[in-house]
Amino acid sequence: MNTFKISYFAVVLIMVLAIAITLSEPLRVEANHRDRYGRLIAATGGKKGGSRTSAMTCDKSPKVCRLKGSSGRDCCRKRCVDLRTNKLNCGRCGKSCQYSEICCNGYCVNPRFDKRHCGGCFRKCNKGRSCAYGMCSYA
Repeated sequence: MNTFKISYFAVVLIMVLAIAITLSEPLRVEANHRDRYGRLIAATGGKKGGSRTSAMTCDKSPKVCRLKGSSGRDCCRKRCVDLRTNKLNCGRCGKSCQYSEICCNGYCVNPRFDKRHCGGCFRKCNKGRSCAYGMCSYA
């Protein structure tokens, strides 16, 4: 019975030490790593100089959106977005383009019929040509 108590105590002690060592190791995270929601993950200093990871949202720290590898320079609803190209935040936060439109330099345009953006952003048709179905001078 005494051997059982000693072995049980040894197993519990090993488990506690393993957990303590795991929690005390600093975690290293790349600056451009993202979680599944597009938020940037960065290492932040914890108590006593240790490091822990946390999801930094741009509403609390807008500079996160300016880091290399960020999906955009502006913060909309806790996400970094590019207001020049984001279809759901075109030109400003919350302004979404219609189904057939795309966002070109902050403006919603229809690439199927817009002569200045025929088939895509900044694809101009030549003078006197029209845009139809995303092609200049169709038919």
